[in-house]
Amino acid sequence: MSHARYLLPVMCGIHLGLLFSCTARSPKEPSMVFNDTICHLALNRENPRDSFDFVYSNAGDKKLVIFSVAPSCDCLTAKFEQKMLAKGESSYIRIYIDATNEHGAEFWRTLDVYTNAKKEPYTLEVEGTIE
Repeated sequence: MSHARYLLPVMCGIHLGLLFSCTARSPKEPSMVFNDTICHLALNRENPRDSFDFVYSNAGDKKLVIFSVAPSCDCLTAKFEQKMLAKGESSYIRIYIDATNEHGAEFWRTLDVYTNAKKEPYTLEVEGTIE
């Protein structure tokens, strides 16, 4: 019976030790953080083309890699440097829009960004007006 009073503190100690050893060994994954996820553009019929830089950084501990960027339509193209970003480093995805064939005064498009940071893509939005 005297051993029973030592059992609870020992079990708590083992549990806490396992908890801290597991969290200490698994580093934080890459984490993509954007300055802006929505781009607002004001275009006109005489010059229906423009570009915008979506600036991002890696807030995680592992290196961040962009695999691909998929625009929602042919009026958008995207360029990015395919390099590994270490923690705290920044880069950008430059988008180009050609709204020559857009009908109406407003538009809204998206780009999906596929990375090693998470399974689902990051979605960036491009919206604007054509005057």
